[in-house]
Formats: sequence, C-alpha cells, structure tokens
Amino acid sequence: MKKLLSFAAIALLMCVAACKNGGYKITGTATGAEDGDTVILADVHNMFEIDTIQTVVIKNGRFVFEGVQDSAVMRYVIWRSTADADLAVATQFVLENADISIKLDTAQNVAAEISGTPVNEALTALSQKELEINVKAQDVLAVFNDPEATDEARANAEQLLNGLQDEISELYKTFITENIQNVAGQTYLAGYAGMLGDEFVMEQLAAVAEDNPYHILDKVREIYDVKAQTAVGQRYKDIKANTPEGAELAVSDVIDGAKVLMIDFWASWCGPCRAEMPHVKAAYDKFHAQGFDIIGVSLDQDANDWKQAIADLGMAWPQISDLKGWECEGADIYGVRSIPATVLIKDGIIVARDLRGDKLAEKIEELLND
Repeated sequence: MKKLLSFAAIALLMCVAACKNGGYKITGTATGAEDGDTVILADVHNMFEIDTIQTVVIKNGRFVFEGVQDSAVMRYVIWRSTADADLAVATQFVLENADISIKLDTAQNVAAEISGTPVNEALTALSQKELEINVKAQDVLAVFNDPEATDEARANAEQLLNGLQDEISELYKTFITENIQNVAGQTYLAGYAGMLGDEFVMEQLAAVAEDNPYHILDKVREIYDVKAQTAVGQRYKDIKANTPEGAELAVSDVIDGAKVLMIDFWASWCGPCRAEMPHVKAAYDKFHAQGFDIIGVSLDQDANDWKQAIADLGMAWPQISDLKGWECEGADIYGVRSIPATVLIKDGIIVARDLRGDKLAEKIEELLND
C-alpha cells in the first residue's frame, strides 16, 4: 500500500510541475510602495465587489503571483498601502498562461506598464492614451465647474469636453476593432457600448461568433437584439406609464399631435442628463410651435426627486415614469442602457437616436422642413 501511495505522490508532483510549466507567472514592481504593503490579484464585479484570488506581500519592491488559468480573463492587480488604508491603486490586465511583467507606480495619474503578451501591451498603450485625455478633461472640468467662470468660458469648456469625449470614443473604437476576437476587446465593447454608437456595436457583434469562448457579450447581444427592433427605420413602440400627477399617459397619446416627436430618456440623478437639458429645452422652445414635441421618460425611483427636477430644469413637455430606475419598462423596450438617450420619430417611424446638442437641433430642423 505504501508503494502505491508513493507512485501516486510522484504522479501528483509530476502533474503539479506540468501545470506550473503551462501556467502564468506575474512578476511585478511597485514604485513608491513600502515593503510589507500588499498586492492582490482579484476579480472585480460591479466596480467595487472584489473577489480575491491571491494576496502577496511586497518585498524589496517586488511581488510575484503564480498559478494556472483555464482561459484568458480580465483581472486586476491592486496595491494597498499598510500605512494608509485609503491608499490603493488598481490596474486591469489580461490574466493568461504566460510570463507577465507589471510595473506599478503608486503615484496618481501614472499608468502601469504591462508586458509579456500582445494584448497586455495593447492595454498598456490604451491606458496611457486614456490617461492623457483624462488629464486634459480634469483641467477643462475645473473651468466648467468654476462658479465664477463666464458663460462664454463655460461654453468653450463644454465644447472642449465634447471634443475629448469624441477623442476617447475613437480611441476605444480603434482598440476594440483591433482586439475584438480577444477577451480585452470584448470587455471594452461590453463596458462602453453605450457611448460608441449602435452601428459600431452591431458591426463588432457581427464580427464575433456567438460560440466564441468568452460570454462577455451575451448580455450585449440580448440588448442589441432588442435595439434592432427599435433602430432607425423601424416603427416606434408604445410606452405607457404615469405622469407626475398620477394619470396614465402613453407615447401614442401625444404622437398624433406632433410633426416630430422625441422620446427623451433621463433621470434626476443623472449629471449628463442635467447638462444636456438646456440644449433639449432650447430645441423645444425654438421648434415646438412648428410641430416638435417631447415626451420625457424618467428612470427615477423617487417621485419627489423626479418632480423637483422637472420644476428645476423647466421641462414644460409631458413626463412619464414607472419609478423603477434601471428596470424602467420603457427603457427595456428601446434597449436603453445609458442616459441621456433620445429617439426621434416622424410619421410613426424612428428616424434618429441618441443625438445631442447642436446635432439634435440640426436634425429636428431638417425633419420639420422635410
């Protein structure tokens, strides 16, 4: 019996050795960290839910993780200071069976350097460009949020912010297009679909086989299957909910009186919605007499907050909400997963989606004059 156990032990050791040879080794450095600080290899859900996979302690400024990964996945390396519990730096990367090098810097506004596999090197390049844009955005936001800034300065800042938004959207589009067959590209598509435009998202979904080894895009496919039913060129779908006064109102109740109708998805708690509302109000004031109307669909949950926002923002058009937040049935019908979101309808047909600012006003004027 002892001899059999010995053979079993040898076989187990051989298996472990083989697994390690085919596994991953992450060798890292952490500039600015102290020996004794911890580094966590983790999966992160819903932004803040951390599932720890391994924890190691920094020694001589270095840390190492080893293991085996069945298939490539997105994971985080998180440095935490022992001296200050509030200090932490998280870096996302692709965990795969390879030798991976991670150079962390505990200073703010410094992108980690990840190397060892092509996709991680592509992520490093993306992170560095993201950081450059975010630094510019912080400077512009300081002007935009300055209570003493002139209207002209704020308008210029808003224009710059829109330009930076376009710049980062193009950055993500390029990265996703080049990496759509791997876990990183699919993760970014799933995470940023709401800001990339339906046409682009649908093109990328079509490029990925439904039986691909990752299931990151399963939910996105479901959403865009719904969106396809309310895409430009499709007939509008009705939404019915209560007004702030408690009366039931439907899109079909207001569409007949409008030459062009816009369904505006928003919420009182949504900062971008509030920032966009002056443009929506300006379009309403300019074009309402010519046949343009709006029905607001709120993703609020608190009726008082919803009503107060309507008053504060001067929204004179009809409003409805089922007060279900992100479970809003109207949002589900139109595949809305980020707000503000708009749907323009003429003659019962959806003619445009998700236009903002000057582009929204230009399209409304075009439709009214058509």
